[in-house]
Amino acid sequence: MKRVASISPVRGCSVEELRTLAQITEEAGFEAILSPELAPYSAISNAQIFTDVTSKITVGTWITNIYMRNPVMCAAEALTVQESSGGRMLLGLGVSHKPFNDLFGIDMGDPIEEMREYVEAVRSFSDGSSKLLMLKRELPPIPIYIAGLTEAAAELAGEVADGFMPNLATPSHLKKLIAAVERGAKKVGRSAQDIEITNGIYSFVSDDLEAAYKAAATSLTGYSKLPFYQRLIINVGFEDVVEKIRSGIDPPEAFTKEFLDAMVLIGPNERCREGLDKHREAGVELPIIAPFPVGKESHIEVMKKTVRAYSD
Repeated sequence: MKRVASISPVRGCSVEELRTLAQITEEAGFEAILSPELAPYSAISNAQIFTDVTSKITVGTWITNIYMRNPVMCAAEALTVQESSGGRMLLGLGVSHKPFNDLFGIDMGDPIEEMREYVEAVRSFSDGSSKLLMLKRELPPIPIYIAGLTEAAAELAGEVADGFMPNLATPSHLKKLIAAVERGAKKVGRSAQDIEITNGIYSFVSDDLEAAYKAAATSLTGYSKLPFYQRLIINVGFEDVVEKIRSGIDPPEAFTKEFLDAMVLIGPNERCREGLDKHREAGVELPIIAPFPVGKESHIEVMKKTVRAYSD
């Protein structure tokens, strides 16, 4: 089977549902199941839940907010998952979004430099090299991936991370991001081959194409209002969409089918797989499928439909 990962839809999921989703993902032959983070849900805690019912696949975060945890506690919690999973933990880190962080009184500062310092701190606490530690846990190294939407974030990943996690990047934009990863790696004498390229790809599987377009437009509405994603939308070539939204047009009215097809996977199984292949051709080594419902579907129904669509 070609490499593919999935994320667990967290919003409203019970612990029992998370366990079931992890089992479905592993049984389908997927390589990983990762958890997003949305208060009051913890991505690292969810990764621990995944270990309870799996034995092979990678478990981890997609992503955990660096501003919400002191790096020593992030490392400590990730190490526990690493130990209990037998070395299957993947730690995806991100900065979230200013509107969200503002709600909690968080000053993001310079997100790129904050991320650089955070990765260095987490790595030193997890590998035991920090002088602040009195104990060292003898465990396999935890791969640290950086989430980001810009070339600056991609370049940082090339310098300090084990992987790069863009989200909603189109195949054409991915090529620019991958080139930035390569620049970052070259800057510090690393091989770009050592940095894994992923991409968060939203999926709306349905034989009813019009219903899938409607679901995609609804789901992308919130993202399209966030400054980071507005910049991404401009960077991937849809500045007109952002201009319409900023002028007061409701996002679903601003979205064209061309825009939606460029940003996400929509429609019947074969159509979605063809879209996924374009991401692979652009250089994505581990596609991370984010399943979304089309109509009234439960978390379990969506995951089952998703793994059927993308299983070889």
